[in-house]
Formats: sequence, structure tokens, C-alpha cells
Amino acid sequence: MRNKHTSDIKIERIESSFKDGLSTEQVNSRVSQGLVNKTKMIAGKTMWEILRTDVFSFFNTLLFIIAIFMIYANVNDGVNETKWHSGLMFAGILLANIIIGLYQDLKAKHLMNKLKVITTPNARVIRNGEELEIKPSEIVLDDIVLIKAGEQVPSDCIILNGHILVNESMLTGESHNIEKNVGEVLYSGSYLTSGSCYARVDKIGKENYIETLTEKAKSFKRNPSHILRSLKVLFRYLGAIVIFFAILTVTSVVSFELAGKGYYSEQEFLNLIRPTAGLMVAMIPSGLYLLTSMALATGVVNLYRKGANVQDFYSIEMLARSDVICVDKTGTITDGNLSVKLVDNLSKLSNEKIASIVNSLVSATKDENATGKALADYFKDGEIFPAEKVLPFISDNKYSGISTELGETYLIGALEFMNIKDKEVLIKQSEEHTSKGYRLLALAKGKTKIKEEKYQDKVEIIAFIVLQDHVKDDAVETFKWFQDNNVQVKVISGDNALTVSEVARTAGINGAEKYISLEGMSLEEVAKIANDYVVFGRVTPEQKEALVIALKENKHTVAMVGDGINDMLALKRADCSIAMNSGSLSARNVSHVVLMNDNFSTMPSVVAEGRRVINNLQRTGSLFLTKTIFAITIAFVFLIASLSSKGKIVYPFSTNNLLLWETFGIGLSAFFIALEPDSKPIRKGFLRHILKNAGPSAAVVVGATLICFLLLLFQKSGAFYTGVGEFGFDVTNTGAGRYGATGMSVLAISILSVFILYNTCRPLNLYRGLVVAGAGTASVVTVIICIFKHGKNVLNINFDKFSGENYFTVIVIAIVLIALALLIETLYKTFSKPKEKEDKEDED
Repeated sequence: MRNKHTSDIKIERIESSFKDGLSTEQVNSRVSQGLVNKTKMIAGKTMWEILRTDVFSFFNTLLFIIAIFMIYANVNDGVNETKWHSGLMFAGILLANIIIGLYQDLKAKHLMNKLKVITTPNARVIRNGEELEIKPSEIVLDDIVLIKAGEQVPSDCIILNGHILVNESMLTGESHNIEKNVGEVLYSGSYLTSGSCYARVDKIGKENYIETLTEKAKSFKRNPSHILRSLKVLFRYLGAIVIFFAILTVTSVVSFELAGKGYYSEQEFLNLIRPTAGLMVAMIPSGLYLLTSMALATGVVNLYRKGANVQDFYSIEMLARSDVICVDKTGTITDGNLSVKLVDNLSKLSNEKIASIVNSLVSATKDENATGKALADYFKDGEIFPAEKVLPFISDNKYSGISTELGETYLIGALEFMNIKDKEVLIKQSEEHTSKGYRLLALAKGKTKIKEEKYQDKVEIIAFIVLQDHVKDDAVETFKWFQDNNVQVKVISGDNALTVSEVARTAGINGAEKYISLEGMSLEEVAKIANDYVVFGRVTPEQKEALVIALKENKHTVAMVGDGINDMLALKRADCSIAMNSGSLSARNVSHVVLMNDNFSTMPSVVAEGRRVINNLQRTGSLFLTKTIFAITIAFVFLIASLSSKGKIVYPFSTNNLLLWETFGIGLSAFFIALEPDSKPIRKGFLRHILKNAGPSAAVVVGATLICFLLLLFQKSGAFYTGVGEFGFDVTNTGAGRYGATGMSVLAISILSVFILYNTCRPLNLYRGLVVAGAGTASVVTVIICIFKHGKNVLNINFDKFSGENYFTVIVIAIVLIALALLIETLYKTFSKPKEKEDKEDED
């Protein structure tokens, strides 16, 4: 049902009490009027984006146009009597690629839609005097909502009861907490940093900020993907090259014919379409873009099964490239379950009085985090006295407090942040507990009432409350994986630095003894020491952000794990941000990855999955570009030949000639290699790396092709021994692509494609060995079948024109070039070792 604008129609407002809320009848009336909080929410790609990416991409569109021209040529070719589908094998592969791409994207979209339902938190409303949990989209105008610390405001509201602190950074860009009381407005998209309140929904649907702010939170500028940027640059230039060569080839041939004969027949045009189409298809690495999308989409699905929701495909890359991961203590190293170990009474007050003070503090501040629950459980028998003024806990203060009717104030929180006498002595005394990894809360008493957000007057410490964190059972194993895989761990916590250091040491984190407290440090000072320490204590939200920025400026790729509103700034700055599902909605909205199971031990498998995807893409990308570089080089050579022969010699390969290479040497092999586990660190320079591997491989194939055609030239000139068999290449192009030099080139390329695959897969293991063996076997079997089928085969080569000498020559050419390639590689490695070692040291 469409929600209506309250400004467009006259609506009678309902002012129910926050204890009773709306009645069922009133809710039904609001629903019938369309006054519900429904908003448009899109998860992942839209259907049009999926179709545009997988069906109507630039190269797909180009291939469709080529296919149309091929069909036109086949249908209208009355001389060669070709079938309408002749030479269209590439279209079948294109169609299969589109289907696979659509399947992967639609499946990923389905999962993301499903996850959207799972991860969208319910809102609490008061109806008929009872507290209910409903979807935010089911909130109606004038509903009474209950909002607690850490939760995002679901709709614009007016506060009816409660004293809270609100962060409106998504609205104003300022991260300061704002105190709000009864009668003030809560804007949708803001979130509570402390306290809780009852509020009446004042606006719904498109009238409030929830939709626009959530979208802004999701659409902040993410770090650009190296792969996506590289592919866009590559395809931009390749697209221009493909069109340039096609136009130049056609115009040169046609213009020469027109100049010589004065006309150009339709049959001549039809004969020209096939080699031109072959040239264009060979140049287009359509499988590379498809493989990238497939690999990333498969990675998204696999990560979902591991309990991680990836917000966008290319987040996997940044996760895989991360060499520093910043974590908090609670929820990552420890499981968040706190218990009070002991109470160190430093005053003359009785233990019963201490229990009463703490229980009153917890009750008044309504803290429901792990600390509050541990305190409430331990001091539950303490008598609760009323509080006149409440100071909620905020990150800037690191303590909460209450003032009584008698004018006394009690604070509980971090010792270092309180205004006390002999602070250094007390801190030294507290280290007896913090040095053992315990968390310490100071209970203090002041003689004046709370007046502002920070208690400025002197206080007296009356007790130390010692809390014990439970280190996760799998913490040691988890952090060892990061250590073994060259990922630095930085622990950033609001707790005492010594305490966090001891906990980190227990968890086996390397360098845990290098700790520092950031209390009182400026952001400039924080930036200077970011690389010098492993554990950072007493960290504010702004300091977390400064640490992430400093690490990035030192050429690190930084992953940040967070779950609270105090992590928002750092999560936005990180190259890859990871949020816990149980964390705040705001943290999840700005994060690249959400751990659905709230289990940090999932991270090694998540990072390993990202590395698998990127490493295998770098490995297989060179296979696709080898064919592209080969096609461009050969096209250039034959363009020169065409100009020299006045249009009588053109590009010699039709679309089917390279089918064996494209299918077994590249397509299927790349698909299987992309599935192999590979958790090694990512090598920098995606495009540079694949071009470095593709260049030499393309040189080998180009060499084989040119040798085959040079043999023809020598034979024609009488300079070559003619006993090796007639090559049968007609310089007028009548037989191009059917037999002779073209056929020998196709056979040589088919053999060399297996060698190129082998070279790409080195060092071989069992899995990659099977892929190479399978591709080689499939290629040999296909060639044998084609030989026995003579002129009617998928390679479009007339093998009945071949003699034994032709086959022998092809094998010799392939063996010589393989041996030459291996020799050059050995010499290169021998003489470049010192430089490579030097480069590696520079990189390290």
C-alpha cells in the first residue's frame, strides 16, 4: 500500500500515552489510510543493472552484431553453400556465458534480498499497553516507539519520556553527541549513543529521513577496486582497437577493389565478413570480464555459506588485499561475556552500600551492554535509590553517573578519565589487576550534582570493581592464521591498554607487549605512532579514525572490524570494513562485509576466500589476454600485408579456427582454475601481472603463426624446400581459413595452447595438473575427430589437403618454440635474480 504525505491530507493526530500506545483499532485505521512507514529498499543490483552487465555489456553487444553479420553472410552466400549457423560457435559460448552470468547474479541478488530480511532489525512499539516487536515498515503514524542505546531511529519522532544522547553525524557530518530531552525531535537516521526513550512517530515513509539517510550511509565513496579499474581501462582501449582494425580492414579491401574494378560485388563483401568477424572475435577477451564476474559472484555465495554477507562483489578484492586488520577486544578476542571477579573496597562504606550504589547506577542509566549486565547480575541484591540526574555513558567520558536528591554524585567507569586526587598512585595500584588481563571499573563519589555532560569536580574513589573477560576458545588459532598469512593485527580498544595487552598476549597476537594508551593524545600524535604499536587502549572514535588513516598513508591496505556506533568513523575510512550482525544498524550500513554469525573466527576463511578469487583471476587473466595480444599482433601484420597486396591478403582466421584454443586452452580451464583454493597474499598490480605473463605466451603463438606463413612465402619464391607438401594458401584469399598455412597455424596454436596453460599453472599440483591434462586430452581428441571428419568439422579446416609432412612440420615448429621459450625463461631468471631480490626487499 502506498504511504501518503501527511502534508497533503488533513489527518487527525492521536496523542496516546507512552505507556498505552495505539490501540489495534487505531493501528488498523492508520494502515487503511496508507499512513505506514514503507520505503523503497533495494538490495544489491537492480534487474536492469544485471541485464546491462550480463547481457548488454559493450563486448557482448559487439559479439551480437558480429553474429548478425555472420548469419547474414551465411544465408546469402550462394557460392559456398554454407549453413546459416556456420562459424557461430562463439555465439553459443557467448549465450552460455550470459546464462551463467545471469544465474550467478540472480542467485546473489536472491541471497542479498533474503539477508536484507534477516538483518533488518525489528522496531519496538507500544500498542494496547504492551511492548511489541515489528518491522520498521509496519510502523504507523503516531505509534509509540521504544529506542535504546546503539539503535537507529526508525522514523522522525517526538520524545515523550527519557533523557538520551544522540549522534546525528549522518545528518550534520559532526560526530558530537547531542543531549535530547522530552519534547525534542529525533530524526530518522540518527542513533542513540546512550540512554533510552519513548517517542511518538511524527512522520512516516518518504516524509522522514530514514530512506535517504540509509542510502547515504550505503553510498559513501568506497575504495576503488583495482581489478574493476584495470578491466575498465583495458576494455576501453581494446574496444577502440577492435573497431579500428575492423573498419581499417574492411575499408582497405573495399577501396582497393573499387579502385581496380570500379565496383565491389555482394559476394566479395560476404567473403570479407568471415575473416573480419574472426579478427574481432579473437581480439575480444569477453571471457575475462565474465570470469571476473563469475568468480566474484561465486565468492559472494561461498562467503554467505560461511556466514558473511558481502555488500558488493568488489569488496572481496579489498578484503583479500588487506595486510592490516584492526580489531576490538570484546567480540573478537573475547566473547563479550563479562563477570565480576572481585570488588576491592577502598572506602569505609559497607559492601552492602557499595552494592546499592552500583545497582542504582545500572538501573538509572539503563545500560544493557555486557558490562551493565555483569554488574546488574553481581549487585542485583543491592537496594536501589532514586536518581535525580543521570549522566549516560559516552565514549568521550568513558564513565556514567547519577546524582541523588541529597546532592551526592556517583560515577562508574575508567579511572584515567576521572578528576581525582593522587591519580598516578591509584593507577599504579590498579595495575595489580590490569596486568593480569582483568578489566577494571572505578566507583567514585562526588560532593556536587551533575550539571553538564561531563562531571568536572573532584571525586573520591571508593572501590575498584574487577571484571573478567573470557578469551574465545578459538582465538589463538584465528590470530595464528593471520600471522602465518602476513596480516598484521592491531587491537584498538576503549579499555585500559595494559589490560588489553595482556588479553591480546593470551590470544597469541604478535607484538601484544607493544601497547600504549591514547588518553589525551592529539590526532596528530596518534598518527605518528600508528605503526609503532600493536595494542592501543583508551581510544576515542576520532582516534580510531586517525589510526586507520595513518595506516593507509603508510601504504597498508586496512580492514576494520567494528560493531558499534563508536566504530562508524573508522569503518568508513577503512579499505574494507567488517561489521558484526549484532552490532548497530549504522555500522552494518557502512560496512563492506557483515558477519552474520557474529563470529570473528570466520574471518580467516573469509579472507582466504577473497584471496582465492583474486589470485586465481590473476592467474587465469593472462590466458585471455594471450589470445587478445596474439589477435592484435596478427591483425596488424596482415593489415600491412593487405595494404601491400592491394587488399588481396586479409586476416587469415575465421571465427571457428581458434575455437579449440578458446574452449579448452582458455575458457573451461580458466573456469576450473578459478575454483581452486589459494590463500597466498595478493600480488600487487593486477593488470601489470597478467600482461607480464600474457606477453611472452602471445609471442610464442604469434611466432608459430608467422613461421607457417613465412614457409609459404619461401615456397612461393622457390627459396624453401617444396617437398614438405603444398601449403595451399591462396593469396587471393579464396581458400583462407580452410587449409594450408592457416590450417597448420591452427594446429600449432592448439598444441601451444596446452603449453601456455601449463606455463600459467606452474608450479603444478595435483589439481592444476589434472586441469592441464584434461585440456590437452580434449584438444588431441578433438583434433583427431576433426581430421577424420576432413572438411566438415568445427575448426573449419579441410584436413584432407594435409600430408604427413604438414603434420610433422607443425610438431617441429611447436617443439622448437616451446624449447626456445623455456630457454629464454631460464636465462631471464638467471640474470634477473639479483634485481628481483632487490625489488622484493623494496616491496617488503
